[in-house]
Amino acid sequence: MGGLLEDKVLSFCHRHQLFQSGDPIFIAVSGGADSLALLHFFTSIRERYQLSITALTLDHRLRGEASRQDVQFVEKLCREWNVACISKSLDVAKYQREHKAGVEEAAREVRYQFFENEIRQSHHPVLAMGHHGDDQTETMFMQLTRGVLPKGIPYKRSFANGWIIRPFLCLTKREIEDYCHHHQLSPRYDETNTDEAYTRNAFRKRLVPFIKRYNPSIHESLQTMSESLQEDEEFLLAEAQKAVDQTVSTGKDGEDKTIDLVRFQTYARPLQRRAFHLILRYLYRSKGQDYSAIHAEKLLQLLETERPNLHLDFPGGLKVIKSYHQLLLTFKSKEIRTYRQEVYPGETIILPDGRELDVKVEEAGERPEESSPFEFVCDVSHLSFPLIIRTREKGDRIRIRGLGGSKKIKDIFIDEKIPGHKREEWPIITDSMGKIIWLLGLKKGDVISSPSNNKWLRIYLRHKY
Repeated sequence: MGGLLEDKVLSFCHRHQLFQSGDPIFIAVSGGADSLALLHFFTSIRERYQLSITALTLDHRLRGEASRQDVQFVEKLCREWNVACISKSLDVAKYQREHKAGVEEAAREVRYQFFENEIRQSHHPVLAMGHHGDDQTETMFMQLTRGVLPKGIPYKRSFANGWIIRPFLCLTKREIEDYCHHHQLSPRYDETNTDEAYTRNAFRKRLVPFIKRYNPSIHESLQTMSESLQEDEEFLLAEAQKAVDQTVSTGKDGEDKTIDLVRFQTYARPLQRRAFHLILRYLYRSKGQDYSAIHAEKLLQLLETERPNLHLDFPGGLKVIKSYHQLLLTFKSKEIRTYRQEVYPGETIILPDGRELDVKVEEAGERPEESSPFEFVCDVSHLSFPLIIRTREKGDRIRIRGLGGSKKIKDIFIDEKIPGHKREEWPIITDSMGKIIWLLGLKKGDVISSPSNNKWLRIYLRHKY
């Protein structure tokens, strides 16, 4: 039995390249049958593969004396097998209170923090865990009941500065127990593993035995499905990352993302969904927070609406702002900066957004040409100084050059599809009597010219929108 199981596990390890000769192998050991068999397995092959083995065992302080005895059991066994052992006692209940987490969640987070702290001291470490095929079955059905794609437990994933591997996913719980019996191993038993108050235990005791009555090899079928789904997901995530690279720009401080919706919506919906997950993961991780899959779905729904301007508030202060063909995700609290500033010819002023505005009067027999939409020239004889640079006011209208009529600034913003969050700070230039002569970068005003005039106002905006 022992040799057959060893060959089966080694074949699984080789097929998925779970470890290589000379690797530092850390093993999460609780003292139960799964982790004990895993420790024995690696101990039995360490010379053949020149492995450096270290057991990691943790007292969660949830079961009093019993959990302390589990740690002592593992420490004693490691001494007998000449295996390095690192043990620690951490207060999960305290962590649970401080972080307002469930007991299972708190225990998992404390455990993985312990693992990460220990393995980071090695170069390219491998952390082996004892999850088996029945665990895979439980996990995939639990994911189904939560409405999540049942990808299951990965056989290998990156963790800290190395990898987590699960060599026993090819085995059933019964095979592991038979292995322990064959090698005369006496595992510890945790009575909380039978408490059906924990969701996984209920699935373990009630659902899995029922399913196995109809398909005793269900773990093999689900493992194959899990591997296939994970390979598909890796491919789709890589494609989604390409979509992000092509359509998303990041703010200078990394705290916001702007999505070009015209290009983004050319990608297939599955890639859009995964791209949103990648973006949310980046933004929330930068704040040390997490997000829910429902928020990626809300972003997908937002793409379907025809409304040009929308605002959503996500957890953690994340703001989602849709403005025509752009989608902004930011944690910044946007404060509207209204301003009003006087300027005379010969002066250069700096606008609140950092751009420079040059104002000068020059003499010429004919009206000088304008070289770009960011340059304005007009007759000075019908203007009153100083000029005013300001943000918009209710009822603002401009008499547009060449049209022979006036138009509301509000309507120009709508026609030009200017994002709502930019409109309130958009610079407008008037003369001292309030006549709007230029809506910067968008529309130029119609200013009367005199035939005898030889002085011209030139305004130049450095850096365009």
